[in-house]
Amino acid sequence: MWNGPALAQSHTSPPSSEVRRIELGTRPAPAPAEIFVRPGGTTVLLFDTPLARDAVTLEERERFHRVVLAEDTLVLLPSDKLQEGTRLRLTLRYEDGSTPREASFLLVVTPGHFDAQVEIVSASPSVRDEPSKTAQLQGELLRLREENARLRAEKGPTGLTGLLAAGLIDEQGLLGDTLGRDLPTAPSILSHDIQAQAFRSISRVAVAIVLTSAGGHSPWTASRATLTDAMGRRARELRVWQSKPLTQGDTEVLLVLETEASSRELQGTYTLELRDEKDSRALILRPVRFPRM
Repeated sequence: MWNGPALAQSHTSPPSSEVRRIELGTRPAPAPAEIFVRPGGTTVLLFDTPLARDAVTLEERERFHRVVLAEDTLVLLPSDKLQEGTRLRLTLRYEDGSTPREASFLLVVTPGHFDAQVEIVSASPSVRDEPSKTAQLQGELLRLREENARLRAEKGPTGLTGLLAAGLIDEQGLLGDTLGRDLPTAPSILSHDIQAQAFRSISRVAVAIVLTSAGGHSPWTASRATLTDAMGRRARELRVWQSKPLTQGDTEVLLVLETEASSRELQGTYTLELRDEKDSRALILRPVRFPRM
């Protein structure tokens, strides 16, 4: 603090017609921001971050009629003891965990005007980086949209059009055959009332099973499917898709298993082994035969 020469007091200086706004940086400023006060004039500081209790450190506090601190507001009423040219340091601390942790200002008595209301905006990382984060999100959204459009273009048409365009079926279409009703091998969570069909196209085979629960089990979802031949040798791993987990009482849960196979492959009788993500005991379904083209 330094005091200038004693001058005649001016109590008629009007308050600033505009609300000042002071933005705090994340690094200490070369000099504290100045806030202009006047003897007998009330200055209100409004903060966007709650202040700590007993947060005010004010030089020569006895020269103020009022220094009132609320949660996010500080009211200053200087007395006539303040002279023009006086500069007093004001330091405030924010609540624990806030950024910045404290802020310092210089209260300056100057003729001509004073600040009736000042908004103090803390430059916390979240607030400061919000514009850049928004821009990053917009850029990422645009990139994802472009990637999605590219993948859809590469994927091509779907449905029967997609099958024909990909060369997965020809004039013979998709051949299907209903599998035997005695598929599950006891003990199993599957009822013997399940329905199953085997399909073949010119380059793929699939098994579609409508699962029916036998009860007495937790929710079950197939994660791995394996075909083994009559000698117990692994013939093929199949890709798995299940409409929803099989729970007690379910009767229509669709399970589709698929793999690539030419018209000359997988022509025998096979056993299908199903396992869940916990790799618990396999569920066995047999016999499985695929139609011949």
